[in-house]
Amino acid sequence: MSKIERPAFLGHLSIIVLTIIGGLLILAVVSCSPDATRKGTPDADVDGDTDAGDVSDVVNDVDGESDGDVPCGDLCPGLGVTGCVDGGMAECGQFDADACLEWSAPVPCEGGTRCDPDTVICREPCGDFCAPFSIVILPDTQYYTSKQPNDADNTYRKQMQWVLDHRASDGIAFVVHVGDITNANTTSQWQIASDAHAMLDAAGMPYTVTTGNHDYLLSGVFGRSDSLFDTYFPASRFAANAWYGGSYGSSNINNYNFFSVGPMRFMVLSIEYSARKDVLCWADDLVASHPDHHVILVTHCYLTHGGGYSGGCPDPDYNAIGATGSAVWDELVSRHSNIFMVLSGHIGDSEYRVKTSNTGAPVHEMLVDYQFEGECTASSAASCTNHCRIGTYHGNGWMRQLIFDPRQNSIRASTFTVEDGNTEMFPQGQPAFFCSELFDPPDPDQTGGDWYASDPASPQHQYAFSYNFVDPPAAGIDSLGRTAFSDRTVNRLSAGDQFAPAVALSPAGAFVTVWEDDSSSTDGAGNFDIFMRGFAPGGCVAFSDAMVHADGAGHQQDPSIAMDAAGNFVVAWSDDTDDNGVYQIHARGFFADGTPRFTIAPVNSVATGQQTLPSVAMAPDGRFVIAWQDDRASDGNGQILMRGFSADGSERFTDRSVHDDALGARLRPRVGLDAAANIVVVWQDDSDGNGAFQIHARGFNADGTNRFARITVNSVADGQQLEPALGVASDGSFVVAWRDDADGGGNYRILSRAFTAAGAGRIADFAVSAAGGQHRTPVLSVAPGGAFLVSWSDDTDGDGNYDIFARSYNSDGSDLRVQWTVNQVANGPQRFPGAAINDPGSQVFVWEDDGDDNGTFQILARGW
Repeated sequence: MSKIERPAFLGHLSIIVLTIIGGLLILAVVSCSPDATRKGTPDADVDGDTDAGDVSDVVNDVDGESDGDVPCGDLCPGLGVTGCVDGGMAECGQFDADACLEWSAPVPCEGGTRCDPDTVICREPCGDFCAPFSIVILPDTQYYTSKQPNDADNTYRKQMQWVLDHRASDGIAFVVHVGDITNANTTSQWQIASDAHAMLDAAGMPYTVTTGNHDYLLSGVFGRSDSLFDTYFPASRFAANAWYGGSYGSSNINNYNFFSVGPMRFMVLSIEYSARKDVLCWADDLVASHPDHHVILVTHCYLTHGGGYSGGCPDPDYNAIGATGSAVWDELVSRHSNIFMVLSGHIGDSEYRVKTSNTGAPVHEMLVDYQFEGECTASSAASCTNHCRIGTYHGNGWMRQLIFDPRQNSIRASTFTVEDGNTEMFPQGQPAFFCSELFDPPDPDQTGGDWYASDPASPQHQYAFSYNFVDPPAAGIDSLGRTAFSDRTVNRLSAGDQFAPAVALSPAGAFVTVWEDDSSSTDGAGNFDIFMRGFAPGGCVAFSDAMVHADGAGHQQDPSIAMDAAGNFVVAWSDDTDDNGVYQIHARGFFADGTPRFTIAPVNSVATGQQTLPSVAMAPDGRFVIAWQDDRASDGNGQILMRGFSADGSERFTDRSVHDDALGARLRPRVGLDAAANIVVVWQDDSDGNGAFQIHARGFNADGTNRFARITVNSVADGQQLEPALGVASDGSFVVAWRDDADGGGNYRILSRAFTAAGAGRIADFAVSAAGGQHRTPVLSVAPGGAFLVSWSDDTDGDGNYDIFARSYNSDGSDLRVQWTVNQVANGPQRFPGAAINDPGSQVFVWEDDGDDNGTFQILARGW
């Protein structure tokens, strides 16, 4: 750059000007003529060089004045301009009216300082906010509320008083409770907690509380809706505070709050015990919408002994769905660069570890729970060998303070007790930990533990780590393309039964689920509607649940769904709108966002008798085919028909028989399409009328003309072969699965077989399910590239309670993943799955669930 000559200033008025150019704070020294209105002095008078002549101010200043008459109010830009560049100080050598075009090489600041854009001088990065500040963590308080009276000596209140006594001296900015506020969710226990926190309310001390598992218990039984939390800590208790951000829905169990220290911004996000998927989705959106905040996530159950993720949330005995510690990491924490800390309790221990998020940012994870520390009045700590989870244990007042040092960009964990000096808790009043190497009970069955060091000065209780919280967090969100998610409830309305789910999956991992819903009270119990709900990749809601058909009259059943490459989808079902007991096949098309495209009512051209059990399949370009069971004689001997449609719902070919005759009974059709819209249909067939069903298949061209003749799928004809399932790959090859009882003994297994696009056998019959017990209701999905997935209702142990099992295969029939259990909750019946797989390998399952064994079914989904 060219050198900037500095003015002599003699005989001139010098003005120091701070202004902003191009987003930078600029310090400029401006020299103007003696009358302070014009800059008409020749440059020879200033720098000794030959006067270069005036340049038209119309070019330079666009002020309309004559040549040389530039008002000093234009600040004579370019004279001595300095600014902050790359943390150092630099001079501007060339600029226009808006920004500096050329900066000199920045001169680095020294001694750990950097150029402060507010003052354009070298300062410490923390500027005017270098004093340490802190937050306080309250571990599980459940035994202070259940074992101590509600008075000033309650340890819970002592902890609150300590916070208030040290608020000013320690710069306490926020207080965090990690859950298990109460032990048994009783009014008396909640009152103790409420009174303790009222001390913070009165002082205007910001804090957050959320639930642990004990905060949901009702007479010892866990229930999501049974917590008294919102009676004592409703949103209204916090709403008037500027630091309170809000909550998920009307309940305050999931809440978020803010605190700032100068320009350093923090959000504290508290989520429920074993968070449900919709809560994780809400939290995910919330974190993403605050990229300039350093986020502290608080959840009760996250880490366990040794620093791994807790798999015990939810507790298997609770028969509840929710996220394990690893699911919270995978589905929320790991995706965000600005979640820098996770705080948890639940497990009696002190653990700390650092993980790296998908974005490369550090995440400091901390378990703080001393609730099982018991009182010991022995003469020395060495004699306290049986005071962990034994006798009078409640936590002994231990808590933790996290001290943030902006000058060092460090955080120090300081663990201490408010009962220091209490001789009724510690030997001679000297604090020590008893759930430690000291624990050596006489009875080996006693349930205490050796979880951490007895010395409070141990690095397990006192430690420090570095984290840059002075600067805003680096922006970044990355799921790594992972679409797995834990069990989640599909149906929003929980009244009545929800049955017969089906699912369709897009290439990107978005999916739509349909099912039979009996939540409406207007048409009587047992009169079902068809509902649908859309989900984004990873299981968050894309569009809300809605009724598929235009009105809720009559009875609808047997939903089927198919999706094209763009995510547009078609739903078909058996419809008895007029409630006369006679069904027709109806269908409706939707855009990917759930808005309607077209309606076909009815699909079948002949309305006589019963038309039921539709199956719909769709090509990538949106062409689709519907097959169904036609019993126009109403004699139970159904036949299989199909009809083809364009992507807009117009007819491509009219109703036609799949098997070209009307012999015996043909039931339960399934249809599939390849990339060119060529068709395969399978069904269970008893055309000879002997009462024994076989699985048949037939292929058709996209226009409905014959492609290959009817074939028998199963190689062994003995016994019963029922409930066919079908999947077709892009190249037309297909796989069939079915329920097989070859010996006629009533114990079914799941078999499968693969074929070429021409209907020739490609992989011989093979067993999908393990031997023994009952295996029913198979479903099958084939990815465009040929990998396939089979799922079924499984009762291997023969106790009558089914689970959802699955097994996946490469296109050549080799195992992609061996048999596994899909459902998280093992209690109660889980049955009638739907499943889908795509080429990237995403898998989605849906099924009927009665995990709480109350006789009412809901629809659950899970992604892998």
